[in-house]
Amino acid sequence: MKEKKGYVYSSTELSRYYGISVKGMEFYEQKNLVHPERIGPGKTRRYNLLDCYQLSAARMLRNCGFKIEDTAALLENNRPEFLCEELGERAVQIEESIRLQEGVLRGIERIREGIRKVEEEDFTPCLTGHGGFYRLFIRQFTGMHTSTRRESDQLSLWNSLMPVTEASLRFSKEELQGQSERLNTEVGMILSEADFETFGLQETERVTHIAPGRAVYGIVAGPETELDRKRWLQGLLDFIADRGLTIAGDGFSRLIFVMQDGQGARRRYDEVWIPVE
Repeated sequence: MKEKKGYVYSSTELSRYYGISVKGMEFYEQKNLVHPERIGPGKTRRYNLLDCYQLSAARMLRNCGFKIEDTAALLENNRPEFLCEELGERAVQIEESIRLQEGVLRGIERIREGIRKVEEEDFTPCLTGHGGFYRLFIRQFTGMHTSTRRESDQLSLWNSLMPVTEASLRFSKEELQGQSERLNTEVGMILSEADFETFGLQETERVTHIAPGRAVYGIVAGPETELDRKRWLQGLLDFIADRGLTIAGDGFSRLIFVMQDGQGARRRYDEVWIPVE
C-alpha cells in the first residue's frame, strides 16, 4: 500500500482493502486495538501502518473462522503461547470440518448416482460384493417407538452426520425365506465401516455390524407407507431363486430418496443388499 502524505488510509479504503466493515473497524477501535487519528472538523478517521497490520491480522483470523469478539481477544492478548494454543485448537476444528465435508461429498455422490439409476430405470438385480457397514436400530416399521435419553442422543448424533449416515431398512433372513407377505421391517440408519471409525461413533446394543460379503444388489421402489411388504423386494428374491442362491443373512437397504414417479405418486427408492451364498 502506498502511504499518502499526512496520513495512511481512510476508513473506506481500509474497509475495501481488508473486507472488514466500517462498523467492524469501529469495533476494533472500541477495543483499543487500532488507533486512528481524527482529522479536520468532521474528525475523519485516518489509519497508520500499525493499524493496517492489526486489521490485516484481524482479517486473517476471521478467515480462520474466529468470531469478531474472539479476533479482538487474540489481537489484544497477542502473546506467542496464547496465539499458538488458540490457532492449534482452531486447526483441530477445521480438520474435523474437512472430514465431515469430505463425508458429505461422498454422500452427495452416492445419492446422485442412485437418482441417475432411478432416472434410467436401472433396477435389474446383480450379484456383487459389499463393503462393511454399521447400522443403528431406531424402531420397527409398525408399533410404538420407544427410546431412552441415551438412545435419543445417539440417534441425534447419527442424524447430525447425514448424508454420511443414511436412512436404512433391515429385513430378517427368516422372514425373507418365509411365506408371509408381511415383514417386520426394521427402520434405522447406516454408514460404512470407514466412516464409523473416522467419526468416532460407538458400538452399543442398538448398533449392528454388517461384515463385508457377497450379496444380491438392486434398486427397489415402492409406496413409502408399504415398506413392510415382501413385494417391495420381489425382484431381488426372484433373482436369488432363479440362480439357486441361498439367503445367508439379513437384508438391508440404503435410502436414495423419496420422489415422485412418472404418475406423480410419491415412492421411496432404496439400494438393497441381500447376503447370499
